[in-house]
Amino acid sequence: MNPTADGTVEDGHGNVVERVVDHGDGTGLRTLYGPDGQVTGTEALTGLPISDPPAADPAAGVLAAVQTARNEVAGYAASNGTRQAVEALATAVETLVQGDTP
Repeated sequence: MNPTADGTVEDGHGNVVERVVDHGDGTGLRTLYGPDGQVTGTEALTGLPISDPPAADPAAGVLAAVQTARNEVAGYAASNGTRQAVEALATAVETLVQGDTP
């Protein structure tokens, strides 16, 4: 009867005998239930699996792509006017992605 995080253990007859709640920070709470369904005890837990980190910020990917494009264009742009136009566009995209108003 080893429950996993956010798990419930039953006695084989549909009665809950143990429930573990994972708080997502490595801690949790185990609650034990008697045959009548009443709580008979609780136990604070540590060392539980920690939840996955939040997904990467999509803005970071956009900003990285803008910087990559900026670096590539610097080597290929035929005229100073082209470089200035690309730089202005890259700056505008960065401003929008970062939530600033131009």
